[in-house]
Amino acid sequence: MFSSVAQAGDKFVIKLATLAPEGSVWMNLFYKLNNEVMEKTSGIVRFKVYPGGVLGDEIDMLRKIRIGQIHGGGFTGLGLGMVYKDVLVTQLPFLFNNYHEVDYILSKMEGRFRQGFEKNGFVLLGWSDIGFIYLLSNAPITSKEGFQGLRFWIWEGDVVASAVFKKLGIVPVPLGLPDVLMALQTGLIDVAFSSPLAAIALQWFTKTKYMLDLPLSYAIGAVLIDKKVFQKIPLSHQKVVKECAARYLFELTQRTREDNEKAIQVMVKHGIKITKPSEEQVVEFKKLCDTIAKELSDRAFSKAVLDELMSHLKAYREFRSQKSE
Repeated sequence: MFSSVAQAGDKFVIKLATLAPEGSVWMNLFYKLNNEVMEKTSGIVRFKVYPGGVLGDEIDMLRKIRIGQIHGGGFTGLGLGMVYKDVLVTQLPFLFNNYHEVDYILSKMEGRFRQGFEKNGFVLLGWSDIGFIYLLSNAPITSKEGFQGLRFWIWEGDVVASAVFKKLGIVPVPLGLPDVLMALQTGLIDVAFSSPLAAIALQWFTKTKYMLDLPLSYAIGAVLIDKKVFQKIPLSHQKVVKECAARYLFELTQRTREDNEKAIQVMVKHGIKITKPSEEQVVEFKKLCDTIAKELSDRAFSKAVLDELMSHLKAYREFRSQKSE
C-alpha cells in the first residue's frame, strides 16, 4: 500500500501517476527533474512516478489522490477539467490556429487557472503540451458524410468531445484510454483521436490506416499536486520544486511540439495515409466551434471564462494582423 502521508521522517516522497509510458519524453524529463530536485534539496524531496496508466485512467488517478494513495499526476484536459472545469474552455474545437495563440492565452489566463486549481485543492506545477489533436481511422474521412457508419471512440467523461459528437449526430463508444488499442485491434471502434506523438507512444497508429490532416483541437496537459501534501514540504523546498518543475515542463512542451511534427512523418513511413478535407469542409467544421462554445457555456465551463479567453484571442489576432501589415 501507498502511505497516506507524503513524508517519512523529514523526507518527502511525492507520488505521481501518469498515462505517459515508460521511455516517453515525459518520463525521461521527469527523471531528470527528480534528480535535480533531490540534489537541490539534499535528498529531502523526491518524486516517485507510476507511468503508463498502471494506476488506471485519469478518473482513477484523481480518486487515488483523494484517498491519499498518491499525491498528484500528469493530466490531460480530461483530468484537469474534473478538478477545475473552467480549464476545459481551452479544449474547444478549432479554437487555436497555432502554438503562438496557445502560449499567449495560457500566459494571460494562468493566474485564473492556477487560482481555480488551488480553490479545488491542487497546486499547479506547470503546463505540458499534449499537442494538436487529429483523427486516426480505418477508413478515409474527408467530410462529415465520411463519418457515417464508423464507430468513434470517446474518452469516458470528455464533455467537450461529447458535445461535438452530439452535434454531428454520432453515438460514440466510451472507453478508458488504456482500452483504446485493443478496441482498434478488435474492431470495436474504427476511429480514435490523439496527438501524433501520443498515437505512436500508445501504438494506435499500428491499428489505423488514415489520418485526417486537420488539427481538431489543442490538448492541454499539466502536472497537479495535492495542495495539502505540497504544503507539508518546507517553503524553501517548495520553491525548488516549483522552479525546477516550471523549467523542465517548459522544456517538455518544446520537445513535445518538435516530436509531434516528426511523429507525422514516422506514421507516414509506416503506411499511414494522410487525407485532406476540402476548404469548404474546413469552413463547415470550424463553424461548429462557435455553436458548441455557446452550448457548453455555463455548463461545461463558465461564460465569464469563455468571454475572457475570446477577448484575449481577439486582441492577440488583431495585434498580429497589424504587425504583419
